[in-house]
Amino acid sequence: MTEAMPTSPSSHGPRLTRRAFLATLAAGGAGLSAIAYARYAEPAWLEVSEIPLDPEIFPAPSRLRILHLSDLHFGPHVSLELIERAVELGLAQRPDLIALTGDFVTGRLREAAAYAAVLRRLSVVAPTLACLGNHDAIVATGPVDEAARTAAVMGLLRTAQVDVLVNETREVAVRGGRLRVSGLGDLWTKQNHPARCLTPIRGSGREPLAHLLLNHNPDARAAAMPYHWDLMLCGHTHGGQIGVPGLAEWLAPVRDKTHLEGSQNREGRLIHITRGVGSLYGVRFWCRPQVSLLVVG
Repeated sequence: MTEAMPTSPSSHGPRLTRRAFLATLAAGGAGLSAIAYARYAEPAWLEVSEIPLDPEIFPAPSRLRILHLSDLHFGPHVSLELIERAVELGLAQRPDLIALTGDFVTGRLREAAAYAAVLRRLSVVAPTLACLGNHDAIVATGPVDEAARTAAVMGLLRTAQVDVLVNETREVAVRGGRLRVSGLGDLWTKQNHPARCLTPIRGSGREPLAHLLLNHNPDARAAAMPYHWDLMLCGHTHGGQIGVPGLAEWLAPVRDKTHLEGSQNREGRLIHITRGVGSLYGVRFWCRPQVSLLVVG
């Protein structure tokens, strides 16, 4: 009777070990590739989005084109070159009106003259109006360095001939007609005061002109609802910045996690949240930076 040969411990072990090693290597490589993509590729991969506006809700002049840029975040992780490319892409859409909804810097303002020259390219083409974000604005008792940053950002925008609205309203001539544009102060820095620039709703009537509201943080919607406006433009969320379901909502710095980007009809009014141009820490994944163009149908 022939005795069965014992199985060598090494006859299958090395093969399995190699497979495990290759699987681990592939997973590690994919992980490193994803990290490299999120840090070096997607943050610079700008997307142009055209969003139709219902003229029944926003009764502005027909075919009005509004360029919406937000969260430029010029600073350590967002280059002026990226912002300039966003501006160029936006201007290529032939806007009639330009809205900037805050967070112009991260940290101290650098290269103010060069930055102003880039933003000035917007205001020479069309009326350009802005509100401030939490990275731009401070509370009245804020630290001296924050006060200096706010003054620097305000100076930057004035040099670029951008009309900064802090709880203020303007009437703007566009495309053969007129509309109202209001800008709210930032919510987080306790400067958001809609009563200072908006008219309370009484009864079922509407204002005679379409009313555009610039507001950095979409969570301020609740405080603005008792007042007249037709279209609110916001930023702040970065779309979650990491577009993985569940993670995006967790990362988004807002209470209302149901609307992180794009347009929604809220109680008969439109709210559009753009994903923004810049980012914090220079990282984006499945959430490309966005140049938004809103067009009245």
